[in-house]
Amino acid sequence: MTQWAIGIDIGGTFTDVVALDYSAGKLHSLKVLTTHGDPAQGVTDGVSELIRTCRINPPEVKRVVHATTLFANALIERRGISTGLLINQGFMDVIEIGHERKYDLYDLAIDRAPPLVPRNQRAEIGGRLDAKGNELEPLNSRDVHTAVATLVKAGVESIAVCLLHSYASGRHERMVAEWIKRDFPAMEITLSSDVAPVIREFERISTTVANAYIKPLANRYLNALEERLSTLGLMSGVLMMLSNGGLCHLSEARRNPIELLESGPAAGAISAAHYGLRDGQSHLLAFDMGGTTAKLSLIEHGRPSIAYGFEAARRKRFAEGSGLPIRITTVDLIEIGAGGGSIAHQDQLGLQGRTGECRIGTGAGMLLPWRQRTDGHRRESGSRLSEPGLFCRRLAVDRSHQSCCSHRTTRRVAGTGRDRYRVGHA
Repeated sequence: MTQWAIGIDIGGTFTDVVALDYSAGKLHSLKVLTTHGDPAQGVTDGVSELIRTCRINPPEVKRVVHATTLFANALIERRGISTGLLINQGFMDVIEIGHERKYDLYDLAIDRAPPLVPRNQRAEIGGRLDAKGNELEPLNSRDVHTAVATLVKAGVESIAVCLLHSYASGRHERMVAEWIKRDFPAMEITLSSDVAPVIREFERISTTVANAYIKPLANRYLNALEERLSTLGLMSGVLMMLSNGGLCHLSEARRNPIELLESGPAAGAISAAHYGLRDGQSHLLAFDMGGTTAKLSLIEHGRPSIAYGFEAARRKRFAEGSGLPIRITTVDLIEIGAGGGSIAHQDQLGLQGRTGECRIGTGAGMLLPWRQRTDGHRRESGSRLSEPGLFCRRLAVDRSHQSCCSHRTTRRVAGTGRDRYRVGHA
């Protein structure tokens, strides 16, 4: 009996699906466009097409492994859910104060990463533990209810609970979570004692808030993915690739999606190490260019380096302290928030060119010039795919636009008004 494994990787532009025939040792791959409104649809399209072309009997699929940069992209592009922060009295501004130092002393136009939770979506409650986890002041359920009710009125859909010294004891946070579930059952809850039980309040708060920010998006996507793969007859379940290169079940991924933040790049680094060893090369520099970000990983002695924290969405490349600190175990990567689909634009003063905060994606890209952006700016791009089958046999180039786009010269990023988001090709 033939047995199959299926691998799925969703990026900001393309979704890749690979099927491995264990008996023949043969790989079959397919590339489809990522469907941003409903990422599970792109996966379903790709998997069903691969099942059809490879004549796969769904019960013969014994393993499905999934890696993605969806959640990292949502964090970089600030496309998460309206999030609230519940914290001890007197500490609501820790997330904004940070380490109270500039990441570049001599940059007069320094730009800080704005917090994921604005000040009007933070609330303070009583109660306090000491550094050893002993109770100094008990919690009050009415304080918690009042604080959460205020956040709900502000439009909050997901709450990060970050109480002092919860790395030593999570009992106060668990009590708060029980009260929130009782009074506001639809609210998504993230506890710092579950996500990042580490010393240093700023890092723990930042990691917990980031998890709460992407959690509803992750849950909706993972639920839809599981349902649609089951509809296709794939009953083996889905294993999600973690940022550290390991695998987890969907239940863990739903609880702590922050662990999947570098899922896609981690899979790429592990793959580079694997094929490097097959080629007799144990020391490599692995490069991964996506539509939203570009990543580098150092492979030494056949293994990617491991880090225990990193910064997401840095405002200045390679500048420590310019991003959001995330305390998770991850494959060590150098990452910049600009990729093949990034859109060049000006800063607010119109003085500096920037890239990385928004991207073309698959709704426009190289095939649809003059697509209207949702923020009111036009963006322009030209087709350079003279041979559409070169990169993706399932993509068709719109030839009617090629003559007006293919010879367009790159416009200056320092243009004015309507041209500030234009992208062209020489």
